[in-house]
Amino acid sequence: MHSDQLIAWVGRHVLPHERQVRLWLRAAFPAADIDDVVQETYCRLAGLDAFDHISDPRSYFFRTARNVVLEQIRRDRVVRIEAASGLADLESAPETACSPEEIVADRHMLARIERLIDALPERARQIFRLRKIDGIAQRDIATQLRVSETVVENDIARGLRRILDQLTDEEKAELPIRRPRGVARRARRDAGGWR
Repeated sequence: MHSDQLIAWVGRHVLPHERQVRLWLRAAFPAADIDDVVQETYCRLAGLDAFDHISDPRSYFFRTARNVVLEQIRRDRVVRIEAASGLADLESAPETACSPEEIVADRHMLARIERLIDALPERARQIFRLRKIDGIAQRDIATQLRVSETVVENDIARGLRRILDQLTDEEKAELPIRRPRGVARRARRDAGGWR
């Protein structure tokens, strides 16, 4: 592939979406250095051997920027709650735009959950953040804090229960919570889905 062709393709199909990518990155990852992320994204695009396989340049641009942010987060191994909040929106961000009202509501919910996490007892708060935000394995948390895995598991469960107990039904309905398999089966059975 000729570099002039790549430059023309980026200018025609990618560059027009830079503003949207920057806005999305600022909303989803307020702690990220947006200029660095965008620059690294363009560097990766410049390294493409071919671009004819890319059917949706806009989505490709968003996914590449997302991958840059994820790699930075993994490399740093310190995920702030603001960065973690953006992870939940990664898959839908390139495809759909949130309304300003939805963004404000999500930020309010995030701030509320942050306050509830901060209200947990010290060890429970530390374990909850390490497991649920940083994604560290229970075994590693137990080793790091010199407690048993059972303590880690119990503190996570109690912390989550305490947070959920303080949310209203409306707030709970907005959370992307997966129900355990048994709960989903019982809900289907109770709704008359099967006997």
